[in-house]
Amino acid sequence: LEYTWLRSLMGRYVDFDQVTAEALRHACQVLGLAFTAPALAQLVQAYRTLQPFDDALATLHAVKTDYPQLKLAILSNGAPEMLNAVVAHNHLESFFDFVLSVDTVKIFKPDPRVYQLAVDRLGIAAGRIGFVSSNGWDAAGAKAFGFKVNWVNRANAPREELGETPDHVLRSLHEFPGLISA
Repeated sequence: LEYTWLRSLMGRYVDFDQVTAEALRHACQVLGLAFTAPALAQLVQAYRTLQPFDDALATLHAVKTDYPQLKLAILSNGAPEMLNAVVAHNHLESFFDFVLSVDTVKIFKPDPRVYQLAVDRLGIAAGRIGFVSSNGWDAAGAKAFGFKVNWVNRANAPREELGETPDHVLRSLHEFPGLISA
């Protein structure tokens, strides 16, 4: 994440695969760990087979069943190929209307241009978009942009000190469907 922020501030966008590889190489060097290019490539490839949290699938089923009129989207720092691979790997295609990548605007979250992607693609005003994230910094960025924010705070972490308060703080995604007012 630090490398996405640094690259954004420097105006030097590269996709998340490259950022991840760079950050992994740097972390290994800082920690004095030996690494090989194939090992780092394998770690970057692992992003394509990430598994959702246990509560994610049940929540997606509940939302799609109870609120079929809602448009659901992924808005991610990930590269399009990586996002499409992880969605396919987990058979999530039927849940999402859009899979949006920062690659379109060539800057990473929490830049407002990223959140604007959701407004533009969904065709809905920012204040009508319900945003869900497990990252406090992302929740703060989305709230500053004007989204209705649901922060899934599984670790009971303190709120970011950025002047933004999420609309709801959840311990689990299981709480989310009860908060929807479609």
